[in-house]
Formats: sequence, C-alpha cells, structure tokens
Amino acid sequence: MNVAPEHLDNLVRLGYTPEEARFIYIAATHSGYFTHRQFLTFSGTKPGKHSQKFLTKLLTQKHATYHSYPSGGRVYHIFARKVFRTMERDDLRTRRRHQLDYIKTRLVTLDFVLGNLDCEYLETEAEKVPFFESRLGISRSLLPCKVYTSKASSISTVRYFVDRFPIFVRKRSTGSSDVSLTYVDASSVTLQGFVTHLQTYRGLLRSLPPFEFLYIAPTSRFFKGAALEFSRIVLASKGTVTKEQILRYFELRKRWEAGERVAASDVVLLNAAKTELRDASVELQYEKWAAGTITDSDISTLVESPAPEIHSSFVTRKCGESLSVFYRSHGDVGESPEHEVQRALSPDVSPEGLRP
Repeated sequence: MNVAPEHLDNLVRLGYTPEEARFIYIAATHSGYFTHRQFLTFSGTKPGKHSQKFLTKLLTQKHATYHSYPSGGRVYHIFARKVFRTMERDDLRTRRRHQLDYIKTRLVTLDFVLGNLDCEYLETEAEKVPFFESRLGISRSLLPCKVYTSKASSISTVRYFVDRFPIFVRKRSTGSSDVSLTYVDASSVTLQGFVTHLQTYRGLLRSLPPFEFLYIAPTSRFFKGAALEFSRIVLASKGTVTKEQILRYFELRKRWEAGERVAASDVVLLNAAKTELRDASVELQYEKWAAGTITDSDISTLVESPAPEIHSSFVTRKCGESLSVFYRSHGDVGESPEHEVQRALSPDVSPEGLRP
C-alpha cells in the first residue's frame, strides 16, 4: 500500500509519530473504526505505554472517541474533520456515527486490509471510477451507483461504489495485474445482502477482464451458499427478455441521458438492464426508438443468449478477529486498569458533524 507522503506528513504535524500517522491513515480511510488489538497488530507491539500513549493522544486532541461495550471492550472512532481534511478524505462517511452492524463490517474490513498491506487499494470513488472507466475501458453506466437527493434543494447526486468494500490490484509475476473485488459480511443472518450486492455489481463483473472476487466473513457458514449465488448471478447465461422489459429499459435510459431525475431503485434496474441487453441489435433499436423512427410496437424481443466468457475466481476468506472486542469478558487486549485511558477524555459516541 502506497500512502502519499504529504498525507503522512500532515498527520505527523498534528503530533503523531510516522507509525501512528500511517495507522490513522489506513484506519480512517478504510474503516473509521478500530480496536486496540488492531493497532497492536499493526505496530507489532504488546499492550503497554506505546499503544496507550497513542490512544491518549487521539482522545485528548479530540480526533477520536470510543464506545464501551458490555464485554468491557472498546471500539475507537476517528471522526475529527481536521484529521480527514489533512488526508484529503473530508467527504468520507466513515467520520459519521453508525449503527453496530456497520461498525462490525468496517472492523472486519480493517482486519482484512491490515492483513494485506502489500496490495494497491483503490481507496476512494475518485480513484475507482477512472480506473474502471479509463484504464479498463468499462462504461460508467455499468458501475454500481446510488442516487442521493438533497432535502433542501432536491438536487440529485450520483455516487459510485458507496459500499466502500476493498478493491485492489495484485501484481502478477509476469508484470500484468488483476483486479480484486470484495464483499465483507460481518454479521448477516442471511445471504440477501450479498445477493443484492451481486445484482448491483453484475454489470461491472460481467464486463471485467480476469478478476478475483473475495467473500470475507468471520465464519464459514455462508461460504458454500455465497459461491452458488456468485455462480448463479454473475456467471449464468441470460434468459429471454420481454418487449416490456426492453421498453422499460429504453424509457429509463432516455430519461437518464436527458439528465432527468431517476429514482434510486430505477438506477439499479437501469444498470442491470445495460448488462442484460448489451447487444448490437438492441443498441440499433434504441437509437431508432429514441429518434422516433420506430414505435413501441416495432421493438423485437431477444432470445436466450450464452453468457459472455468470464475469467474469474471466487474466493472465501475467514477474517474478523477484531470482533472479539464485543464478546470478551475482561475487556479488549491491553486495556487493563493499570494502563486504561480515562473515560473523562472521551464521550461514548462521537457527535456527528459537530467537531472540527
């Protein structure tokens, strides 16, 4: 993982050592949340003054807060705008408060990243979109996105890769490189979230050159089911498409290209349809239909066609040791009364958006 020197230098100017600055950068960028154990793993140290000095520094400068759980363990949250601004990450939603499921997902994500620091991560939307669009030649219309609408102005904004699961590039010995995408499942009771994720990403996945997809979870109970869903949703051939489906696609596409407002659910449908209906005959029909040279009744349906040749590997990975913070009976690693950071230094939950 390459971190821009200026980002680390800016964090050092806030009073952190180079090692602490690097950890803050990684934790803030990929998670926003971390445990004492994760810092110890990163620094290769044992519980003691080294880590407690770091935690105290974060809390006294109000760059982070923590929440204590019934287990006695703590999860630290980096939330200060000043920290994110120094890294040019001021728009990351990780600095806001979140529900427990989200926190668990980010902790498992950080576990994975800390265990794979040799990879080159595409850390932000500003890095991911150009990578797929310019470097791999994939249409932006196939990238997973979500539409946000301002309550004050009703202005809609399209954001890409909002889940922020790790995407990274692995170098091959031959000099080439493959892209790897991930899904982090920290505490789900079903695979429905994973199914929805694959449906959202299907257009991109079916358009990629050789790639790897990792399903990351703290237990293996869904590993077989996840592999089956990946095969069914991503690798399976597409079936017969009705005239109604084609017309719906044409209408949504025309509105989208005209810059009109499109509901978030329709954006997902549109992205999926662009993959399902990626065919020269459909493109020709759309051009004629949009130009008014053919009518709805002139549109012909498609017959079943074989799946495109997809070179992919589906990998399952157990990861999530940090979740033990929620289950330990004697607190997190190293947070004994002897070295404990005083509660007075930090509230239980960070006040979203209120501190600089």
